[in-house]
Amino acid sequence: MNWITTNIRFPEDLYMALKAEAAKQRMSLAAVIRQRLTDTKKRTPAQVARIMRQVETLAEQNARESGVDSMSDALIQMRYEQ
Repeated sequence: MNWITTNIRFPEDLYMALKAEAAKQRMSLAAVIRQRLTDTKKRTPAQVARIMRQVETLAEQNARESGVDSMSDALIQMRYEQ
């Protein structure tokens, strides 16, 4: 299989939600994105829009409730916890 590297821009809240999911599942961000892209082929555009609204809502709640100075540091800590 040939691999292609590319850059993608995400809104910060979506990026942080994806990073949190990757840390929680102990997967790379790229693996989570590939998984999501594969899974979305089975969903209708309305289902995808609903899921994205849910992700954005959760990201906003996490940002308000986290109480941490740096989400990056929190994600790194979460990923490497035993």
